[in-house]
This record gives sequence, structure tokens and C-alpha cells, in this order.
Amino acid sequence: MANEERIVQAGMDPLDDLVLAVRGDENSTSPDYELPPAVTLDKASEVLDLDPAEGLRAAQAGTYPVPVISVGKDFRVGTAHLIRTVGLDRVRAALRVQG
Repeated sequence: MANEERIVQAGMDPLDDLVLAVRGDENSTSPDYELPPAVTLDKASEVLDLDPAEGLRAAQAGTYPVPVISVGKDFRVGTAHLIRTVGLDRVRAALRVQG
């Protein structure tokens, strides 16, 4: 799938959890792999090559490089924002998704 156009859509996994389903073949009904809709701030910082402490300070200051979601005292980052910023392959590699 190195040079193929991939399709990223929302879907449900077998446990009825929301996922981003990535398909290399638009005619296929099953995804090549699935990504979570959001990741922790630490994981997002890893994807963006930021130190986790630096990422936390940036999120608290409202200067994180992509939009963050405040969940209580924690933060989450939408996977779609990471894909737009660094690319699907890098996000997939950082999340260690097999396909």
C-alpha cells in the first residue's frame, strides 16, 4: 500500500467501538487496519516529536500544534488532526498498527 490512495472513514470495530477504518481498496468492505479516533497527549506528543512535558505545557497554554480535547484534567488529540499534520504512515507507525 506504499503508493496507493488510502481511504480513511469512521467505522465501528467488532466490539462496537468507534474507530477510523483505513482502506487501500475502495471496493473492499473490510479495513486494512483501524486507528483510534483520539490518542493521549503523551502519544500525540511522541508522534509530533515533542517532549511529553513540553506537550503538556503547550496544551495548557493553548499553543499545542494541533487542536486538543480537554477531558477532565487530561488532554486527548484527535487522530485525524495528527494524520493531517504528519501523515498517515507516521501516525500508523507511532501507534504500531499492523496492517
